[in-house]
Amino acid sequence: MKKHLLSLTIILLVVASIAQAQNLSVGPNVALNIASLSGKDVPSGLGSKTGLMIGGFLNYQFNKMFALQPELAFTMKGGSGTIQGTNVTLTSNYIELPILVKFYIPLEGRSVIRPSLYAGPAIGLNVAASEEDQANGQTANTDLKNKTKSMEFSLVFGGGVGFKFGTGMLDLSLRYTLGLTSLDNSGQNLTVTTGTFAIVAGYAFSLK
Repeated sequence: MKKHLLSLTIILLVVASIAQAQNLSVGPNVALNIASLSGKDVPSGLGSKTGLMIGGFLNYQFNKMFALQPELAFTMKGGSGTIQGTNVTLTSNYIELPILVKFYIPLEGRSVIRPSLYAGPAIGLNVAASEEDQANGQTANTDLKNKTKSMEFSLVFGGGVGFKFGTGMLDLSLRYTLGLTSLDNSGQNLTVTTGTFAIVAGYAFSLK
């Protein structure tokens, strides 16, 4: 736990230093998540689950091609499917902090679009975890918060395109968040990790 808190503190210090920098833009972003669970202990029949990501970002641009973009978001993950005749929905919600390095692909001329690629680590704080089972017209809900690890470490990969819209920049991208740590905290040493495909829309306001 101390290692997790130290990592989070370092990331927050990086964000604070960026907030004092020039060439800075800020804005909200929202995404449609298509999340799933993987690992040798995930039950057969458990598929993807849709949810939302809602948050905001800072973007510090070093030059025309590179930027650092920390984000803070509430994101919904989990999985759903039918297991032995029971409709199962597993939900895990996080406050997530990705730190992304963004590469802007140069285009010839004065293009109105701005394609980019990005990648970076993310740390997530588990705020809720539950299981809903539906069978024979009955619904049962189980709180899994104490059986799920409080922190999740991930890698984020993505790419998209931005273009001028109004007084700011509208950015549309596709990303995948790969969970690196097992969610299991039950003491059974289960291997269960998350994977989330997201369709992201963000709007950046310049603070120059």
